Amino acid sequence: MRLAGVFILAFVASAVAGMLAYAAVSLLPDWDDAAGRGLGEVFRLLLTAGYVILGMILYGYAVWRRARSRRLKRMLYVLFLVPLMVVVLGLLDNGVRHIDWLREGVGLVQMFAPLWTVALAQWLILHIFLSRQTTLAKAAST
Repeated sequence: MRLAGVFILAFVASAVAGMLAYAAVSLLPDWDDAAGRGLGEVFRLLLTAGYVILGMILYGYAVWRRARSRRLKRMLYVLFLVPLMVVVLGLLDNGVRHIDWLREGVGLVQMFAPLWTVALAQWLILHIFLSRQTTLAKAAST
């Protein structure tokens, strides 16, 4: 029952952290027209909300397995690599010719920062709880 409370805390804390990161990167300059900017921001907002849910599913799977801390770290790496794969697949599809690197770099920061903040917030909460639980179990057994 206590683990369920920690998952709820991780869910809420990561959602708040992701929305704060989203608000912070929204202050960066944007060169799109008004309609494109609005649709892009809605897409990033939905992507961040979906990433909160995806992170909870992956971390939930990792917690119920053996070697929890190792699997949690592995899921953190997976969640960090997912946005990078979007960039790599985009480069493979479109190539690197005629890219405005400043504009695309700002777009990458606007996309990555909330997603990585969500994944890191969830991992920190679960890691702290599980490491304390392991320490208490070791102390009780000795």
